[in-house]
Amino acid sequence: MRNNKFKTYFPILYYFGEFLVIFLSTQLMLSYTFSKWTFLNNLFIFLWFLVSIGFKSHVIGRDIRKVKLIRSSLKSLFFFSGLSSILNLLFFELQFSLSTIIIAATLFYFLMLLYRLTVDTILEKYRATGGNILKCLIIGNNDHGSNLYNEILKFPELGFRAKGIYSYNKKNKPNSVAYLGSFKDLSDDQISQFDRIFFSNKISLKSQENIILKADKLNIKVSYIPDLAFYDYKNFFISKISTVPYVSINNLPLDNKVNFYTKRIFDIIFSFFVIIFILSWMIPLFGIIIKMSSKGPALFIQKREGFKGKVFNCLKFRTMVVNRLSDTKMADDDDKRLTKFGHFLRLSTLDEMPQFINVFLGDMSIVGPRPHPLNLNKDFREKVLNFQKRHRFKPGITGLAQSMGYSGFISSIYDMNNRVKMDVFYFKNWSFILDLKIVFRTTLILFKGLFSKIKFS
Repeated sequence: MRNNKFKTYFPILYYFGEFLVIFLSTQLMLSYTFSKWTFLNNLFIFLWFLVSIGFKSHVIGRDIRKVKLIRSSLKSLFFFSGLSSILNLLFFELQFSLSTIIIAATLFYFLMLLYRLTVDTILEKYRATGGNILKCLIIGNNDHGSNLYNEILKFPELGFRAKGIYSYNKKNKPNSVAYLGSFKDLSDDQISQFDRIFFSNKISLKSQENIILKADKLNIKVSYIPDLAFYDYKNFFISKISTVPYVSINNLPLDNKVNFYTKRIFDIIFSFFVIIFILSWMIPLFGIIIKMSSKGPALFIQKREGFKGKVFNCLKFRTMVVNRLSDTKMADDDDKRLTKFGHFLRLSTLDEMPQFINVFLGDMSIVGPRPHPLNLNKDFREKVLNFQKRHRFKPGITGLAQSMGYSGFISSIYDMNNRVKMDVFYFKNWSFILDLKIVFRTTLILFKGLFSKIKFS
């Protein structure tokens, strides 16, 4: 009964706290800009609550670590910021100085993260001392049961409690952890004292069926501990088609629609500002220099393989003299086909800048596996393990491999294999924070290339 009251009242109190945070942030910014409260302030507060509730922000604590809480909070904050910016551009056209935007975003992000981390810490302390706990009945006198029981003891702040483990019947030999006897010997009244039942799928199917029937009869949540091997556990999701359950082994973070659209909104906003403030002058200026250096177009357009094998026109500044081998022979940093200015563009990686247009159009992403020429893909598709997995999502201007120094000329299968491993790791561990880290590291590499690698001669 106490847990039911907590589940009822906590979300209300939690979102009331969020309202106070956004109300305080708004009032501070209104005072800073000497502005008055308008209906738009009400609209943006309402919009924030739609985003916050949509992201289920009140579901914190329990098995969610602080790092994950920060990541999920930043996702909802960035999604809100992007959505607000788009709505403002389309309907309101409010004008703010850059300093005002930075101060407002920093203040709101800081206060909201501080609030959520504070609530999470309070909940951890509350659970560690016996509040809002779930009494767990663990069935499985084996490594499944032992591992779960030890984890519950190790992390009391998660709010799970168990006194030991049960076998399904007395035939099992007692394990090293606290053994409480046979589940079959428990009466319905005794089982009803538990909030959740966990059972190992190593026990017989008939026993599993009986446990589920008992749990349904007593209205107790029941979960089974799977015996999964050779896979990355964080990518397992259980779903159901009609009445048939199945476990998805290779679901990835970007398969989640919220994550997918968060990444896409970031791509649109980032590429839009690059196009307006950088490419608007860079393409004409570099174009003149490129055409003065050698005959041919300013941009080099090459067919490359992208999302799910879709071929698209990848844009680059032309770095070489026009030649017939551009699609079949990879260039290295000392290729004789490079022009003097093209050598500068290649070493600085500025030749990739027009690809922000590809990002804005939706062919590419800011961060993702680098797209390769069609012939190169054909050469390595059968030689490198998991090579095709890098096409599961959109290719990027930069990627984890590039931010770690794997860029430029591919000299061997070993080199390509390392890049593919990093691409697959990126998809399995995607987060908005990881994207920001990759962008930051790539920016450092770009400046390093500009100021230390390039030799003007």
